[in-house]
Amino acid sequence: MSVPTNRVQLEASAVRGFHRFDEAIESIPKAEREAPFPRAGRDRDIRDLIDHLHAWHLLLLGWLDAERAGKPVSYPAEGYSWAQLDELNVVLRDRYRGTGSLATARERLRESHISVLARLESLSDDDLFDPTAHEWLGGPLAEPVHECLGGHYAWALETLDAARA
Repeated sequence: MSVPTNRVQLEASAVRGFHRFDEAIESIPKAEREAPFPRAGRDRDIRDLIDHLHAWHLLLLGWLDAERAGKPVSYPAEGYSWAQLDELNVVLRDRYRGTGSLATARERLRESHISVLARLESLSDDDLFDPTAHEWLGGPLAEPVHECLGGHYAWALETLDAARA
């Protein structure tokens, strides 16, 4: 999926993707929602997918907070490079394990989704789409925003479908 080229597309992709993923979870019989995936990969169940998405929302908010405070941005995360993405994703997956029910995880994801969308409202189009606006990034902010929102929800939906097939 290509990166949206304007704010309306970026936000629409995020909202649409979130709702599609949430509806897919709702379509699964309640008795099966907490069961391990028959074909587990890194993500062993729906909770892992939800926690992964939530963790990337928090990373995105952290990048924006650090930049706003004039601090160095740890991109993708403190102590990790993009070459260590697999290791980072395992750490992020496990960060919330055992921290409540599936319903709690879903609510946490809804809240972080809303927080990221609210933060986007405070950013100008130049902040989002000017490839020179964020020195730490080396490209437009819209790219990681999309990858943490709309693009990530599309990935999660595909992963959910594949894991349950």
